Amino acid sequence: MPIEEKINDLRKQLVETMGIKWKFTDDEVIRISQQLDEYIVEMQSLRDEKGKRK
Repeated sequence: MPIEEKINDLRKQLVETMGIKWKFTDDEVIRISQQLDEYIVEMQSLRDEKGKRK
């Protein structure tokens, strides 16, 4: 699955989970948020690498 799809899926999960939990400090919300952060950083790194090659 492309990284953009993973990010979009995790964003949807985060919104859904927040709609249920209503707590930013909930363990599941934190887990999803951290995983989303990791993919976003990875995507930014990939884009930076592509930009340097040009």
